Amino acid sequence: MNSTQFGKLAYFVLGTLALAFGPAHAQSYDAAWTFGDVGMMAYRLDAFEPTNLQFPPLGTENPTLPLELGKRYQIRVTNPSAHPLEIIAKATSPAQDTVLLSMSVQGSLESNPGVAWTDNGQGTVRFTFTAALYEAMTQGGRKPGYRCRPHSATMRGDFTVAGLPIADRIAPSPVRVDLQTVASGLAAPVLLVPDPARPGRLHIVDQVGLVRVIDHGQLRDAPLLDLTSLVVPVRVNYDERGFLGLAFHPGYGDPGHVGHGRFYTYTSEPVQGPADFTVEVPAGTAMNHQSVVREWIWDGASEKVDPASSREILRVDQPQSNHNAGHMEFGPDGYLYIAFGDGGGANDTAVGHGAIGNGQNINTILGSIIRIDPMDPALTSDSPNPASANGAYRVPADNPFVGADGIDEIFAYGFRNPYRFSFDALSGALIVPDVGQNRVEEINFVRKGRNYGWNVKEGDFAFDPPTGTVGKVLDDPKFSDPVVQYDHDDGLSIIGGYTYYGTAVPALWGQYVCGDFSRQFSVPEGRLFVADLFTGQIQELLIGPAGDPLGLFVKGFGQDLDGEVYLLASTTLGPVGDTGIVMKIVAARTGFVAVLSGAEAGTDSSATGLATLQLSAAKDSVSYQLKVQGLENATQAHIHISTEPGLDGPPAVWLFPAAPPAMLIPGQFTGPLGTGSFTAANFVGPLAGQTIADLLSAIREGRAYVNVHTQQSPAGEIRGPLK
Repeated sequence: MNSTQFGKLAYFVLGTLALAFGPAHAQSYDAAWTFGDVGMMAYRLDAFEPTNLQFPPLGTENPTLPLELGKRYQIRVTNPSAHPLEIIAKATSPAQDTVLLSMSVQGSLESNPGVAWTDNGQGTVRFTFTAALYEAMTQGGRKPGYRCRPHSATMRGDFTVAGLPIADRIAPSPVRVDLQTVASGLAAPVLLVPDPARPGRLHIVDQVGLVRVIDHGQLRDAPLLDLTSLVVPVRVNYDERGFLGLAFHPGYGDPGHVGHGRFYTYTSEPVQGPADFTVEVPAGTAMNHQSVVREWIWDGASEKVDPASSREILRVDQPQSNHNAGHMEFGPDGYLYIAFGDGGGANDTAVGHGAIGNGQNINTILGSIIRIDPMDPALTSDSPNPASANGAYRVPADNPFVGADGIDEIFAYGFRNPYRFSFDALSGALIVPDVGQNRVEEINFVRKGRNYGWNVKEGDFAFDPPTGTVGKVLDDPKFSDPVVQYDHDDGLSIIGGYTYYGTAVPALWGQYVCGDFSRQFSVPEGRLFVADLFTGQIQELLIGPAGDPLGLFVKGFGQDLDGEVYLLASTTLGPVGDTGIVMKIVAARTGFVAVLSGAEAGTDSSATGLATLQLSAAKDSVSYQLKVQGLENATQAHIHISTEPGLDGPPAVWLFPAAPPAMLIPGQFTGPLGTGSFTAANFVGPLAGQTIADLLSAIREGRAYVNVHTQQSPAGEIRGPLK
């Protein structure tokens, strides 16, 4: 999906979408219905297809009908000469309707190439519901609708519209990946940060308050740092508070640098006295918690960080429990960037959000990304940067609001909840996804002093704070627009990741890997995405050669010193339990092996075998070779599929011979028993009518095995699971 182009033009030039479909749309449609009539009083819904659409019951008069952006429709009117149909911008009075498409006159949108209106002159019309058509339908406060031209006062109805504000759905990437588990048994891993001085050492931020360490592939039992006594008690069902951020000073590994051994944490803590930054709330209203940034020092040898090494950098009042952001990262300029959400609630309108919302208020730190030098000013006396008001850090002198109206620490503003961000390892570009409210998730290139729109905009679109709804594209040069966006038909909450510069999946090199928390809160339906930030295209990374969905809640990402990217996820919604997992993103396997023995088949045979399978580049066929040694009286061999791992199942693919009937090889045989390739057309039994992807899923789930049958062991003499 090219979401940038589509988002910017969504309400105006969706004609390009129809051009992309071109001739196919001239021949087909996504949905259709037939209008009969009740005299001059109403159109009557007589038929529709496909039948699984959410249409009103047949026989409904002047029905309200569903349209979806980007879809093509066919309408048949059984008596077109008496009741010619028109697609209109529907007003309260027929005299104020605007005719856009018509069976009897020239509608204003009929020549639009995107709409691709066709009329066979016999009562059947087709059109593509584009954003340009939707825009025309809603001009002047009108609504999408239809009417009969000569009986416009009585034969008229409405359309509902789906697919707003972005019509395109995120499509699968042709790249397939696998996930290699590197740590498990965690509560809620939300971030992974490499040790900049010790290759092979990775630090996991667990939301409950722990820094866990993976040392050369092994998860250490003891946490490096335990902050559970500092963080607020997190709600186990769901909570956005907790231990959220970790960053190592650029001089962390240099013994001669003042930053040696220093790192920083971002935590949600109970209110403890005045904050460095606050917001106005009614008298007697308590803050929900405070966001606290602390500095720590590790000597590089002790099993745990000395708690006494903690130094508080800054403390920020948070009026609500959500939208805490929490990410921290040092930029190429050596300064620490810290993300703050808008303070929580919804729409940036809750208590403590002021008249214009925190996102648009440069006199509050909430809803912004700040930039500071976190070192104790006493250790950086030669710095040209002024010390902060609390004396705990310095503020870069070139921050955009130094010496001007606005908080000196702010680098950029207009954010709702920039939960995770990163710097591109090669270009240094600051990439900031921002979690949307009800409709749009976005990814931004962030520059100093720029306003990213919240809560005037959500993505490219005008946002209405009182209702929480989005409207049309809002073009205003004072706002910076996202480079990628998608709407909530594809997810709920963008989870920022990293530009991939590893070697495990070459096809991803230079692309931005990120994800979405889940399609819904009730079940883990998180998604893994890859985006081209320069074209705006975003696609879903499916798992394994079969292209399986992720099936986890996405909680964070990490990147090691080699540029490899890690996914942090869980099957549990809240920060509780031990289902949290850290997985390295690697290339999907295309080869599979089964080692065959009598023991696996439950026989005492001394024969052995080896089956190898290789998926084609197009993923539509599989080549195979089956070798056996010392096998007597072979008759047939297959891939079998069971309903559960470890159980017996029927044959699904013939390997020897390539098709029935069975064929006896008398006496002892050693060598290639079967060599060839197969497609889904060769499937039998439990895979009949299914796809190569279904076979691959069975392999991944441990339900596929190779079984070689003999005259003396007709149920199978040697076998082995495909892995």
